[in-house]
Amino acid sequence: MTKIVMVSGSRSIMNISPGMQSLNRIMELNFSIILGDASGVDKLVQEYLRSQNYPNVRVYFALWSGNGKPRNVTGFETVGVQGSYSDRDKVMCSVCDYGLALWDGRSRGTRDNINRTERKTKIIRI
Repeated sequence: MTKIVMVSGSRSIMNISPGMQSLNRIMELNFSIILGDASGVDKLVQEYLRSQNYPNVRVYFALWSGNGKPRNVTGFETVGVQGSYSDRDKVMCSVCDYGLALWDGRSRGTRDNINRTERKTKIIRI
């Protein structure tokens, strides 16, 4: 069974180079990657994975009241989750085996994901 890694991170981050070694290792292991559709880390990681032609990626987005649609998606399969961004993040945390957080030290959403996944997340402070 393929392991699933949830990548999360701060919207304020505009350079993911500190996380490249971890992303490359995830791809070497052929793990599935799930992530959100926000600007910042989500979008940058998607762009990097697309540039590497990495196929095992799913982008989660919030459906809100059923009218939500994905933002910042670079052609990967999408998964809609009923509710808000927080609800989307909770679902991703519940299905992942591991996490990778690229965090600015301030983002509450990334901090909440780190707390939800407990010890199974590697944190890279940027």
